[in-house]
Amino acid sequence: MKNNILIFMLVGALIYMFSVTSCAPDYQTEFNVESLVVPDKGLTPIFLPIGGGDKVIEVVTNVPFANWTASSNAEWCVVKKEDGKVTVSAGNNDLFLTRIARVTISYGHQAYSINVTQTGKEPQLLVEGQRKGVVKSVSASPAEITVRVSSNMNVDYISIPDTANWVHLVSNIADGSDRILKFKTDMSKSETPRFSTILIQSSDNPDYMSSFIVKQEAIKLQHSLIALTESMLSSNAQEPNEGPIRNLLDNNAGTFFHSAWSYSISVAHYLQVALPEPVSIFKFWYQNRNNSNGKPTDVTISVSNDGQNWRVLIPHLTGLPTGASSTYESKPIFADEPFSYFRFTVNKTNGGTAPTYFNMAELKMYKSILIP
Repeated sequence: MKNNILIFMLVGALIYMFSVTSCAPDYQTEFNVESLVVPDKGLTPIFLPIGGGDKVIEVVTNVPFANWTASSNAEWCVVKKEDGKVTVSAGNNDLFLTRIARVTISYGHQAYSINVTQTGKEPQLLVEGQRKGVVKSVSASPAEITVRVSSNMNVDYISIPDTANWVHLVSNIADGSDRILKFKTDMSKSETPRFSTILIQSSDNPDYMSSFIVKQEAIKLQHSLIALTESMLSSNAQEPNEGPIRNLLDNNAGTFFHSAWSYSISVAHYLQVALPEPVSIFKFWYQNRNNSNGKPTDVTISVSNDGQNWRVLIPHLTGLPTGASSTYESKPIFADEPFSYFRFTVNKTNGGTAPTYFNMAELKMYKSILIP
């Protein structure tokens, strides 16, 4: 009996051992993690001299060589991928500006970017030996300006501001390694000096520029009051109920001229002056009526030799005062030839658009002559 018990116990132990052994895994799992790392020192920006050169970037990776990439976003920046490194190189920089590229080293979602900068040629662009501060002064009469420009670049862009349409580039001629620029200025029509800054640039490096200043002296004029009489004045729209035109000449700001409001015409209202003698340079002055309405805000200034054929000198004179009893004095106005008739046509007032009435308290005109 005891022997049977021992046999059963031995069999049970064997069965247990077998069951435990059959549940154990029959393999081992190993994970191979692929990675690509550019050490921190390799991420610093690369600076190459003007003559070119190369720079090695270390790459630590267990990724198969064919599976990771190195590229550049600029043709001049050449990238060569090798085992454990990337070589970045560039040839001579013939440009007059610094050029910048970006090198990217990547594998899957891992990517490293390194900026590459290469110095360019040092630009030179001098006006009369200076980059700025040169002032060319001319008289109020038409004049010519000559400027010498020294540069190692192509001088092909001369910028004259739109506000200085009185300066004109005439020529840009080579003189050895320099350029000779010639400009002409129109006659000044201003009683104050005027200025223009001329910019000189090159398409080789548009960000690098030089400049000089043109200063034109003020014109000198002598103004004399024209003795106007009632017979010299007329209007296409005299109001019959008030404001006769002679009131413009009585030196009384309390009286006024008034254009038609009790009847209408289909064209803009105007004042006209037949001058006692022809003039070619003039200015005018007027005072508004001492009230709030009917003040000109946009007028056309025209002149004529015969009172029939008119030429416009100023199509839209604006910025006129609208306050009660306010005054306005024009700048000198130049005509291309002497004229004998002056017309002040009102396009708009502070109360409406032509044809509409306007009023005025006083009017004066001045003949201007040039002082040498």
